[in-house]
Amino acid sequence: MYECVWLTAGIDSGVAEVIRLIETVSVDEPFVGLPAKPTAEESTALQAKLAAGIASGQTYVLTVRAASGEVVACVAINRPATANQRHIGELTTGAVHPDHRGGGVVTTAFREVVRHCEEIGIDVLRLDVRAGIRAERLWRSYGFAEYGRLDDYGRIGAESYSGVYLAQPVEQLKSRLFDKEVSRAQQG
Repeated sequence: MYECVWLTAGIDSGVAEVIRLIETVSVDEPFVGLPAKPTAEESTALQAKLAAGIASGQTYVLTVRAASGEVVACVAINRPATANQRHIGELTTGAVHPDHRGGGVVTTAFREVVRHCEEIGIDVLRLDVRAGIRAERLWRSYGFAEYGRLDDYGRIGAESYSGVYLAQPVEQLKSRLFDKEVSRAQQG
C-alpha cells in the first residue's frame, strides 16, 4: 500500500517532491517556516536547507510513497550536534497529503521512524507545532505529551500564534503502535 523511503544525499528530486507536498499541505495550515503561498525563493531555501541537513548526516528525511510513486507523506528527524543530546531526535517537516489522511499513512510512517530511531540510537522524539491545528491533535493521538508552550511561537503576516512543545520516548511510541496493531487484529 505505502512504501517508506529515506532520502539520501544527492537525491534532489526527492527533496523537491517533499517541498511540493509541504506547499500543498501549507495551503490549509501554513507551516511556521513557510507561508501559505511561498515564493520560489522561499521554497528553494527550504529545499536547500533539507538537502544540506541530509548531506551533513544531521537530518534524516522519510518519504512515504503511494503505489503510484507519489510522495504522500514526509517527516524529517533532526539530530542535535551536541554529544550529550545525540539520543534526542527532533521531528520536523511533517506533512500528509489531504487525499491520504486517515488511510494509515501516519502509522506506516511512525513504524518506520521507530525502526530507524532504534537503528541510529535515538531514544526520545520531540517536536513543536502550532497550537490548535489538526497536526497537534494528530501528534497527541500518538502519545506525544506537552512539555512546554510559547504564546508568540510563530507569526503569519501580522497574526501571532501559540505553539506547543511535545515529546515521547521512542520505546513508548513503539508500544503504542504495537498496541494499536494488536487491537485492530483483535477487532477484525
